Amino acid sequence: MQQAEHITESEVDIEKKKQELYSEIDALGIKSDSRINKLKKFLADRKIWHLEEMDYPLRNSYEQYLRGQIRSQIVSFYLKIYDTVKQQHIYQQMQTLNGKRIYEWKYQNKIYFLKYYPEKEIAETFETSYKTNLLVWDFTQNCSEVLKKQIFYTLSRIIANTSMSKAYRNVRLKSLKLLYDSCVQLNITDIGLLEMEQVETILKNFPETSQRSILGECRRDAFMQQEQIQWEANVWYLERLHLGKHRIDESKSLISISFMEVKEIQNREILQAYMKYELGITGQAVSTIVRRFVCIRNFIELLEQEKILAIHATVAEVKKYADGLRERGIQAKGFNERIFGIGHFYKFMEVKQYITRMPFRIEYFQQKEVIVHHDRSVEETVYMEILKKLYLFPERLRCMFLHLWCLGLRASEVCTLKGNAYYQQGEDYWIQVYQVKMKNYKRIPIPQALYQIMKVYLKKHEIQPEEFIFKNSRGGACLYGTFRTQMIEACRENKIANGEYLFQSHDYRHTVATMFYDSHVSLQSIRNYLGHTYEEMTRQYIDYMPQRIAKANDEFFEMQGSSLASWLKKEEKDGK
Repeated sequence: MQQAEHITESEVDIEKKKQELYSEIDALGIKSDSRINKLKKFLADRKIWHLEEMDYPLRNSYEQYLRGQIRSQIVSFYLKIYDTVKQQHIYQQMQTLNGKRIYEWKYQNKIYFLKYYPEKEIAETFETSYKTNLLVWDFTQNCSEVLKKQIFYTLSRIIANTSMSKAYRNVRLKSLKLLYDSCVQLNITDIGLLEMEQVETILKNFPETSQRSILGECRRDAFMQQEQIQWEANVWYLERLHLGKHRIDESKSLISISFMEVKEIQNREILQAYMKYELGITGQAVSTIVRRFVCIRNFIELLEQEKILAIHATVAEVKKYADGLRERGIQAKGFNERIFGIGHFYKFMEVKQYITRMPFRIEYFQQKEVIVHHDRSVEETVYMEILKKLYLFPERLRCMFLHLWCLGLRASEVCTLKGNAYYQQGEDYWIQVYQVKMKNYKRIPIPQALYQIMKVYLKKHEIQPEEFIFKNSRGGACLYGTFRTQMIEACRENKIANGEYLFQSHDYRHTVATMFYDSHVSLQSIRNYLGHTYEEMTRQYIDYMPQRIAKANDEFFEMQGSSLASWLKKEEKDGK
């Protein structure tokens, strides 16, 4: 009797739960038909009493259930209802605080189905995707949790990028899944610690070269999202180091520093410690530090080819390296920069007690630098032709070129100009430019016409005071390489100098300096205008000096009473 009552109570309880489940489904407002009824029956039979319990593994079970019940051709239509019910439940729950907590997009050790993404606008973009394998992400696999979190982070970034086309997004998802599978097979624990050989092995799994960039993206994401900077990572991304903007030339595409080329762990750890000191303590321009780093890394690679650790290098290895530089024809300035860089590295090791003392003396290898002047001024016929055809160039290139031709700015200075660069004082017009190379600002007068042109440009493009005027696709400063490539192409298309002119931005600094000198502007004023520290550097920008000296010499001897013959006759007369 008691058993019968217990069974009855259980049946009542089950029936109650069943009705509550059906009511929850009906409340979603989905039109009832045979597909809804079959889903209700399946959920009730499996004792799934809450829609929150519906997930991708249950979806797979439902698919198998359907294949035993209905024709395979219509299974997808029934699965569509399963997805719709789950999606509508998620969207409804996302309107509540508790629901947001439950369905928040965050890493968990589970299988994710992208059609169940909590943001409706994004989830709907996956509705027409028939590549289910790209929508299913299994983070229950038996592999490193660090790796899974790194893959999840990049996956989240790709999904959230609504500006990406669906086709391109699918390419990125396919590439990321291939990377994930490859890392699992190779037992990779941390993408940030990948060795060169592992990278090469992984990339062999990518059938298309265009897919390979996903590895760099994921490695960057892994480095950027760490709470603490991962100094032991084999590639450092400069953005994460929060370096002062005054140290960075934003017109250059310097994004990362790679230590992967250094194979020996001890060598790599010392080099990483050195770079941590350089970037964190010295305050030097990042481009200067990285140039020196590359020279040091190349030297260490040569040592490793000889199976020599950096701490065991002697003067013989440095001499061999120096001989190699001479054989390659490296000029004295570049030669000395490389030797001084290696010396700086070894001095660091000495101070940090990796070695007892420097293995060589820098002075022994130093070469004498003989300054060789190169005339680089642009011919007047060339720049006048550009000016005549400038209206045919894209608007941005027109404005950028005028800054070179009028002012002789460095290309990096033009690329990084901001909306607040121009101002008027009385009847004079000025520009304020930050010089990354000198790490200071300079203010120079500019023509009124250029000032007015730029004011119109700023207003037209709604450029704010702190925005870069000439932007790249991501809103940062225009890269110098992009500017130069576009100018070369524009000059070719417009047949400047019959299509043979090769644009070089730095030539215009020579042109402006030489023009000023011809106009009897003092060397000190030219130095200030160009933003140099020393007059010796400014002299290198004034072209045709030998011709000027010869001309001045001829003019002197052509003057009445100044010829050599007249002077000699005067000497003879005075001697009598």
